[in-house]
Parts: sequence; structure tokens; C-alpha cells
Amino acid sequence: MTGWRCGAEAEVAALLAAEAPDSYAVPGLEGVCRWAGVRVEGRLAAVAAEAWSAPTVGLLAGVATRARFRGRGLAERVCRWVSRELVAARGRAALMVDDDNAAAIRVYERIGFRRRRVLASRVTA
Repeated sequence: MTGWRCGAEAEVAALLAAEAPDSYAVPGLEGVCRWAGVRVEGRLAAVAAEAWSAPTVGLLAGVATRARFRGRGLAERVCRWVSRELVAARGRAALMVDDDNAAAIRVYERIGFRRRRVLASRVTA
């Protein structure tokens, strides 16, 4: 497990571009404050970030796993670690996930997150 680190932003950005190009959290974006990751064979294999946290709740974001390393529990490992850090620092942890991302929902439920459905809408031109 690689804890909160600086200097790996380019590596994180490359993993997200390849494996989670629609991620809201990316290195350097305002409010995305730190990243944690897991390395396998020296390569960054899975990542998660703290982003847009509030004083009393830390927000987990930017979760991604390199395709060739999926199915090994790496996302669960990094999310568990980040969640513990957020709870220790802020008292609570939360995240948002799309309803159609069943694999991610299973991971989050295994580590103790419970779903609270919210609705969102947007105006299209």
C-alpha cells in the first residue's frame, strides 16, 4: 500500500486516463487534495483520492484499478485505507457512485459503506 504521496501525479493521471477517463477527480484539479495507491510489480495498479471533503466528512473519489490487475481486491484495499484515514481525520467518510457501476458498489458495500440514493439533474441545451 502506498499512502498519501506527492510526486506521483503524472502516474496517477496516466492510470485514470487509461482506466477511468470519466473520473471527476484527477491530479491537479481544485479540491482534489491527495492520492493513495497500490503498486504491483512496481507499477501503480490502483488509486483513490480524497477530494472535496468538508470539515466533518471526507470524500473518497477517483477510484481506479488498472485492467490487468482487476479481480485481486486492490481497489478494496486502497479504498479501505483511504476510508480509515478520512474517518480518522474528519469523523466520517462518503463517496458517490453511479448506479450502473455494480462492481464498485460491491467493493464499497464490503468495506462498510451504505447506499443513500440521491437524485441529480442537469439542463441540456
